[in-house]
Amino acid sequence: MAQKIPPALEAELQKFDTMRRNHETLTTMSQALQTELTEVKGTLDELVKQPDDVVVYKSVGQVMFKAEKPALVEELDDRQKTLEMRLASTKKQLESLTEKLQELQNKIQIELSKQNLRLQ
Repeated sequence: MAQKIPPALEAELQKFDTMRRNHETLTTMSQALQTELTEVKGTLDELVKQPDDVVVYKSVGQVMFKAEKPALVEELDDRQKTLEMRLASTKKQLESLTEKLQELQNKIQIELSKQNLRLQ
């Protein structure tokens, strides 16, 4: 015989599932930002080692354009700063969401035990 979950608890379970999916999305986004930041830093490090008069190219999609090194260094530096800010913001959101998920999970567990229910 199946036990019926109270509507309030069902709503909490749905909220938890939505928050869990948001957490997964933020985690994926954070990993992508970290990967891009690592690539930008590596490119910038190599570019800085080169003389100022070196011929450099910038890839835009499948096309490469000749670029001036100082302008490219400035563009990459700006991109690095933007990525660092976005990554820091994403990490703060993740920390907050992780805390809220834990609190909601505890609340759900307490309600389940009060109702003498178990999730499968």
